[in-house]
Amino acid sequence: MRPSLRLLAPALVALTALLVPAAAPAASPFTEQRAQATWSISFTCPDGSTASDGRLFIETDNFIDPGATAGPTAPLRVAFSGQCPDGTFSWGFFAQAPTQFDANNLKSVVIGTTTGTARDNRGGTHTISVSVSWTGTSALQTTVNTAGSKSKKRTGSATANIVFDGSTLVNGAANFPFPAPFIEVDTEK
Repeated sequence: MRPSLRLLAPALVALTALLVPAAAPAASPFTEQRAQATWSISFTCPDGSTASDGRLFIETDNFIDPGATAGPTAPLRVAFSGQCPDGTFSWGFFAQAPTQFDANNLKSVVIGTTTGTARDNRGGTHTISVSVSWTGTSALQTTVNTAGSKSKKRTGSATANIVFDGSTLVNGAANFPFPAPFIEVDTEK
């Protein structure tokens, strides 16, 4: 792994951990609907220079209590980390977003346009607008983990449009090869 990527991976994991809601459900049973994708992008550093090999991570992760149905919104997390000449530049965004999740056959997830404020690791704030969709294209994979615990998953593609501080940061398909974009439902009974 290239040195710059070795530094980015822990920074992205740390940033993503900060974006997880403080009170995730701890009790079973539950259903969890999740979709995730990653982009590799060039970006403008705070000093105005252009850097490559930035990583942009998008995930929706919705916990649903037993007997409940998924609401019209779900948590959306967007995290970015990249190397600038003067060090790591990263930012994160977390919001409830209008979400259509095909939980029966995992063929699609659509996150409607969501706007808000992203905060960076240098104390700055940024306006952001995000819309993203996933399409499951692989065969449906079902895994029984233990009695009453099951996962269904499809890999496929994801496309996003992200406007960051008035400039288009991403407008196209996820292009980072691992992990491949996916749609997943976990159930615990």
